Amino acid sequence: MTRNLTWRRTLHSALLELALTALMLFVVATTVRWLMGTLDPASGGWWNTPEGRLLALAPLSGYTVTAVMLSPWGRVTGGHINPAITLAMWRYGRTPGRDVAPFIAGQLVGSLLGIAAGRLVWGPVFASPAVDYAVIRPAPGWSWAAVALIETATMFVIVAVAGIGVSSRRLGPFTAWAVGTMIGIQIIAFGTLSGGIANPAREFGPALLSGSPSLLPVYLLAPPLGALAATVVINGVATHRRTTARTPDRAIALPSGQPRS
Repeated sequence: MTRNLTWRRTLHSALLELALTALMLFVVATTVRWLMGTLDPASGGWWNTPEGRLLALAPLSGYTVTAVMLSPWGRVTGGHINPAITLAMWRYGRTPGRDVAPFIAGQLVGSLLGIAAGRLVWGPVFASPAVDYAVIRPAPGWSWAAVALIETATMFVIVAVAGIGVSSRRLGPFTAWAVGTMIGIQIIAFGTLSGGIANPAREFGPALLSGSPSLLPVYLLAPPLGALAATVVINGVATHRRTTARTPDRAIALPSGQPRS
């Protein structure tokens, strides 16, 4: 009975992750459709450049993640909407191991559904070259190794910040805002270079539905690698601090005049 209840909770949470990820991808797809789908470089001005539109896309994408994390559904699951974050929260001891695979499956299916909804709502323009299902492509000349390096490094930073936040009562309430801000910054910094997504679910649906999966393995594997590396570092620091706190200074603990062995 208890086991059945546990798995029901896992399934319920996985379905919430699916719904939240689908919502996030639809919001991203809609933003890309209206920002990049109306791009007219011939008109001139900074606003009509990919870099200019990225300044609007970045905070919308980043704080959509914050809104998801702070939503009632997000508070139930943690609002991961990112397989790399799910792996990180498992390693931080915040997500049970039994939830990892169902959460990731839900996030990937949600990615497909969110992009499919974008195509249904916005019609043929969503498949046009300017929008192209909101797929991520690196700048010309960027190799898969360079993309993997940037995606791994940015995810490392985001997960390290999240780990510091979730382990601190004082900083905990600001974690969702910090994560959203970090996502926005990395989109601005690397959006026109490596793609700047640090989220396998962000690329899974667009890559498959656009028929452009050549770099999908990099976007699927690099962020989890960076996330797991960050948890090793943050968990190691936390373990060292706990060990140090439990070990008394013998020079202070021993009574005056007692010989030290």
